[in-house]
Amino acid sequence: MQENFQKYYAIIVVVLVALLHLPFLNADPDTLVSIASRGAWTDEGLNTVQVRNFINQGYLSMDECDNLIKTPYFGFILVPFYSLLGTHIWVGRALILGCVLMVLFIFLRKGETRVFGTFLAIIGLLQFHVFHYSHYGLSEMLAVAWILLGIYWLWQSWHTNRWFFLAASTACFSLAYYTKVTFAYAIAIPFMVRYLQFLSDRIQEQHNARSLWADWGIQALVTGFFGGAFYLRWFTPNQTVFEMVNANQGTGRYDIGNAWARFQFNLDEFILVDGIAPFVMFLPIALIALLLIRSFSSQKQVLFFGFLSWLVLELHHGVLVNPPTRYLLPLFCAGLVLIAFALSEIAESGWKRIVVYAAILLIGGYNLSYYWSSIQRRSFQIANVRHYLNQFDLKNETVIGVWGATLASDTKARTIPIWSDFNMKENPIEEYKPRIVFAEDNEAESGEAFSSKGIDLQAESDSVKRFEIWRYKVNLYWMKPE
Repeated sequence: MQENFQKYYAIIVVVLVALLHLPFLNADPDTLVSIASRGAWTDEGLNTVQVRNFINQGYLSMDECDNLIKTPYFGFILVPFYSLLGTHIWVGRALILGCVLMVLFIFLRKGETRVFGTFLAIIGLLQFHVFHYSHYGLSEMLAVAWILLGIYWLWQSWHTNRWFFLAASTACFSLAYYTKVTFAYAIAIPFMVRYLQFLSDRIQEQHNARSLWADWGIQALVTGFFGGAFYLRWFTPNQTVFEMVNANQGTGRYDIGNAWARFQFNLDEFILVDGIAPFVMFLPIALIALLLIRSFSSQKQVLFFGFLSWLVLELHHGVLVNPPTRYLLPLFCAGLVLIAFALSEIAESGWKRIVVYAAILLIGGYNLSYYWSSIQRRSFQIANVRHYLNQFDLKNETVIGVWGATLASDTKARTIPIWSDFNMKENPIEEYKPRIVFAEDNEAESGEAFSSKGIDLQAESDSVKRFEIWRYKVNLYWMKPE
């Protein structure tokens, strides 16, 4: 009985975590996950709109939205699933959840990392913000999954002394920025880990250790290959769009000149928030306890160096200007992973195991309390709009507006988000001849894209239907036919 339980343990844990997500796959994003922005309410549609247009309309435009240029791999893997299952938001959600759970399964199935994997599920994947972003159709958690997989293969490379694992791990860190370009810093992780391991070997006088330069050489070749392919096959053909996105979003993102004050402000306003604050305060305690109580064997050093290097690199997010939650998500994940690792190592034997397991029960209860409150807040306002639109045949029609990317995702209409400072035309009504325009009362979501051009959507439309979506009043304008 016990042998069968251990054999299927990884599957049991993954299935249990997956079941917790099922009630949310068709629900609205949680209203408390990202209170400083619209977050996943609009971003899920924007992250996938160009791929959906490709599947439904048979064309791919790089400059109709600023998302695909930044998330090429995420868009690429959506294509076969959208083709098979339809261009529904839940398809992207299920895909991201499946990738995250696959990485968890890899850690759980290995005896040496089974306890860590269990703690990661309870501490990390059930944490309020991480839990919800694990089932949103956004690119961040897929990039996080690549980083975790890269650290795992890096550990396997050292554990088995096989070069293949070293190359595979390095490729994972490159695939993180293929998934979203802002994760480009991840390519430094394998080089940092290898150097820390080199220093550790010198301190412990392990003279037969592998060559630092040989490993760095392999890592540099793999990183260079992926970097060159990205530059030649993605950046160069789309350089104009990259420059447009950079001009629109690349300035004023970081407050480097006043870094400490900005970090303190972000800590108070965006990091020490409900659901994550206790973990932020507990992280240094867990790390200190780990270093004081246990001296690492070479078997686990690579994992520790990998998680630590990741956290250090993520600290640059602390000086972002007014960051939405999904920008801080990788920082949250890196800290939670380190806490899970520290507790799993401290709990290896003796009285410390009892203390750690008691702490895990408390943490699990804390995370589940947020899960229960999320269940109670669950709503289906977006689904109601989609149900309304599904009454009409919009296959050969065009829908424009930022909210339209999400709300019209179940239709087969051509969907184009509009911003005043990105892809705005002189008169988008004449340019696109839409059947439907979505806009908030004050057009704040698009930077007043229409009113700034003197376009009165009320006058241009046949009728208007208003929807209450979270804290926003979104108007659906049925435009006058030609």
